[in-house]
Amino acid sequence: MPSKPVEREDDGQIAIHLWLRRDGEFDGDVALRLAPGEAELLHAQLCYALDDRPVTVAAPTSGGPAGEGPLPDCRKSVQKSQGVRHL
Repeated sequence: MPSKPVEREDDGQIAIHLWLRRDGEFDGDVALRLAPGEAELLHAQLCYALDDRPVTVAAPTSGGPAGEGPLPDCRKSVQKSQGVRHL
């Protein structure tokens, strides 16, 4: 795991620093840069995956995707503001 934390850049993008490996060998560093909405979607999908539930493509609503029941614990305290979710 890289030593740099996830950070918000001056332009508002979220930078996730990653180490790339090829065939099990270190190949380089890269920063995955996401808009806040994209980072929120990744966060939601990771929550579902970590909760061992089906991962949805669209960002979940407060009641979860149709037919999937409640949100994983890490998503329950999210409030909607201007089309972007904030913890």
